[in-house]
Amino acid sequence: MFNNVVAACAQCSLTRCPLVSWLIDGFYRVGVCVSFVSMVVCVGVLCTAAVQIAARIGAKAGYPLADAWSMVLEVQKYLGVAHFDQRATPHVGSDSQHSRLSRRLVGTPDPQVLRPIIPGVTLPTGHLWHYLLALSICAIIHELGHAFAAARARVPLRNLGVFVMGIYPGAFVELCKTKLDQASVGSRLSIVCAGVWHNAVTALLVFVLVRSGGLGAVFSHTGWTRVTNGVVISDVASNSPLHNRIPLLSTVYRIDDVYLQSNYSNTWNTNDRFGETSIARWTHILTATTNRDTNTAGYCASTAENMDDGLCCEMSPEFPLGESPDNDVFCFERFAQSSKLSLSKHTPMCFDLRSVLERSDAASRCQSDSDCLQPNQRSHLYTGKQKSSICVLPSSPFASSRVVRIYYHLPNNQTEHMLLYAGSPTELWLDVQVSSLCPRYSYLPHTLPSWIETLMQYILSFSLAFCLLNALPAYYLDGDLAFKMLITAVEQRARVARATKCNILASADSKPLYKKELADSGTEEPVELSRGGQMVYTAVTALTTVLLGWCIVGSVLLLAL
Repeated sequence: MFNNVVAACAQCSLTRCPLVSWLIDGFYRVGVCVSFVSMVVCVGVLCTAAVQIAARIGAKAGYPLADAWSMVLEVQKYLGVAHFDQRATPHVGSDSQHSRLSRRLVGTPDPQVLRPIIPGVTLPTGHLWHYLLALSICAIIHELGHAFAAARARVPLRNLGVFVMGIYPGAFVELCKTKLDQASVGSRLSIVCAGVWHNAVTALLVFVLVRSGGLGAVFSHTGWTRVTNGVVISDVASNSPLHNRIPLLSTVYRIDDVYLQSNYSNTWNTNDRFGETSIARWTHILTATTNRDTNTAGYCASTAENMDDGLCCEMSPEFPLGESPDNDVFCFERFAQSSKLSLSKHTPMCFDLRSVLERSDAASRCQSDSDCLQPNQRSHLYTGKQKSSICVLPSSPFASSRVVRIYYHLPNNQTEHMLLYAGSPTELWLDVQVSSLCPRYSYLPHTLPSWIETLMQYILSFSLAFCLLNALPAYYLDGDLAFKMLITAVEQRARVARATKCNILASADSKPLYKKELADSGTEEPVELSRGGQMVYTAVTALTTVLLGWCIVGSVLLLAL
């Protein structure tokens, strides 16, 4: 039944129009070109990932391969492929200072190219339904590409279905092998490459829909209002420390000294490097910055208020916020020192976190200790001793945890509120769902826009992954058949060229030495690869399959280590 539906769509009266038929055929010919470009790109990415994984496993095993990986990074830099934001680099420590989950989801300093997707490890459990639905959509679109291209080439569809392997959904199509072998090389290439091409087009459409504001326009015309001065809290995870502390539909307009409003600049910075939109700034601030990036001024505190208990500044990857039993006491450092933090040179200073951060307004912030020594600005701290007041900032040597000031407005209320959060900023980003849209009516689900936006992000990511990985010339992937057909097409053209040359040189009475079947149109008999072509095909496919297997096993091993 489904075969009849696909065939009817592919051979309907509209598609039989010469112009429409020419456009559709051209569409799939472009898809063949894009598939082979994807093949080349993905082979390069795979080689990079293989060297990187080997270098990192060797380093963990005590056999550093830094030179090999440095060479790869230099090549990437030369080609403009990779760029890592130095602001996101942790001040001290090693790779263990970043959670695996944060590195998987955002552009933090971990440059690992390929990572396995494991729910609860590299995928937040709250995104599981987004993941499953997006993966199903991308798989179905991929297989529909094969089915539609086959129907255009009049190759019958024998079977179609979906499956679930563990928790991972998938789809498949089965074509009539006899008819497929009898189709021209061009038609077979269009059929094999159609899945990759459909995923590439899907990724492009989703990207344009999101970046152009089309998705927001749809919601704006169906009952939601766009918020321009920040982001709207649409949901907070029940296990988050912010649950029931910040009301839903509140508008977060500022984090530390960075305003989320687009095109906003203040006396501290212009915010341009944090993104163009409120959502982009929210994401970048919580996933790729440090205290020094978002706090452009320090806070004045009196040395007499130092509450050092010997434990609050004992920070480590296991205790990134210190080991003090008093949760209100936090480790501070001098503001000038924070730009080049070194734990070995750190002078322990512990203050009441809320007392220091809540009493300093924008007009009384400091850049150095001298700013705290002006009696007219620091009368409540000035005691006559010029060394009694210092300019400090909460110490966050480990990117896995830091202090964040969240400024927000309540729904339908412009009163300013500030909330202090001490913990993992990445977990805050995962636990708190935000949107740039607010429902105009109470009966509309306020989580729908953020849910759809997250789904679109996963569809974009998976579509690109399908486009690249399926184009690899590895066994059981589309690139395997595509690469074999490419060699076949090259050899056929070489045979036609040789036969044509011989035919020109032959006498007029001689029988032509080439057959009509060698043309790239009409029905063909299957042509086997030559010995040399078979060797090239086997060598490339086997090598790519080994590299892909190594990347999969190695990336899982790195997670275990």
